Amino acid sequence: MGCMRPRILVNCSLNDHEAATRILVAYCDPVLAAGGLPLIAPAFTDQATLSEALDAVDGVLLIGGPDYHPDAYGGHPQPAGQLMDRRRHDADLLLARETLRRRLPVLGICGGHQLLVIARGGALVQDIPSEWPQPIVHTSDSDQPPMHRIAVAPGTRLHALLGAAPEVNSYHHQAADPQRTGGLCISARAPDGVVEAIEDPDHPFLIGVQWHPERLATTPESRSLFAALVGAARLHGGR
Repeated sequence: MGCMRPRILVNCSLNDHEAATRILVAYCDPVLAAGGLPLIAPAFTDQATLSEALDAVDGVLLIGGPDYHPDAYGGHPQPAGQLMDRRRHDADLLLARETLRRRLPVLGICGGHQLLVIARGGALVQDIPSEWPQPIVHTSDSDQPPMHRIAVAPGTRLHALLGAAPEVNSYHHQAADPQRTGGLCISARAPDGVVEAIEDPDHPFLIGVQWHPERLATTPESRSLFAALVGAARLHGGR
């Protein structure tokens, strides 16, 4: 019998109107391709159930979604239509904090990247177009997202994985506040200075990226990112 694949817990979206839990297969396929086993988790809102789930996994993937509620980081009120379901908000925050406490390998994508910042006590730029000086275009209503290169800081884990200036997609109107990252290191920025990635060099594997690598899954950079998560999870679980 061969070695078991590292198990990666993946959080889900909630749809109040349909009373549904769902996830895009695009998040799971790159984990499978990297040799991991994605395990889809509903919104666990109690500590005991979440702890039991995390006992069974080797790493965590935090996906994107609507905006997290600004009361979690001292932000200003936002239109209700921009915010995610409150149950998912509460469950995601609990998941992120417990993942950090356990020092599980974790990759945060877009909203998941922002969630890591919030869970560490940081804050967000709540609307780039109105709050950031001279921003580039970070989101669009068209089917084709804006693309831009990022500057990856030398010596970071992300630099070792992606190189100095990979091209990424852009689907966001919020970003990590560079002055309040919760102690996380800024490992990449967009041409306008917006934070595009964070990491913790003292953590076994903690990376958050503002773009969506699962939508660029065939690129070497995206494959490298998911392979790094699965590799760190394999080391953590001894698989």
